[in-house]
Amino acid sequence: MSDTHFLRPLRLPSGIAGTLWLGPMPGRLRPFGDDMDDLRAQKITRIVCLTPPAEIEAKAPGYAAALGGGMDVPVVRFPIADFGVPGDEAGLFALAGETARAISAGDRVFVHCAAGIGRTGTFAICILRAFGHDLAEATALVASAGSGPETEAQKALAARFALPAEINP
Repeated sequence: MSDTHFLRPLRLPSGIAGTLWLGPMPGRLRPFGDDMDDLRAQKITRIVCLTPPAEIEAKAPGYAAALGGGMDVPVVRFPIADFGVPGDEAGLFALAGETARAISAGDRVFVHCAAGIGRTGTFAICILRAFGHDLAEATALVASAGSGPETEAQKALAARFALPAEINP
């Protein structure tokens, strides 16, 4: 059974074939194997990792080792410093749009940073905005899943997201 603090589902618009889950870095708060078992139980098809390698090594060595040796679930890595925003804002927005398209097509995606709050929440808002939600609605949905921007810079980044709402089914 999933620990509700590890895998938190994010409510998506009706008609979306896939799922989006938010949470902390696998192996950070519980044994790495337990977290991977929960990801497999939810049939996660893609992990989006927003944590830099050094932070992964320091906070979840089992995950760092698994990433180095290959994982049975594809991992998309887009490192952002803790409490930070990416230097490549356009790259993050493109990844949010691509992730929304993949979820719309049926992918089951897990997004994490270290704690699963700030960077994760900021990125999740961008995904919801790609589905056509306005900023306030996307922010409220992400907050209801226990995540959200933690800094003014993260809030401003989410507000700047402007991918056309072409993802709707």
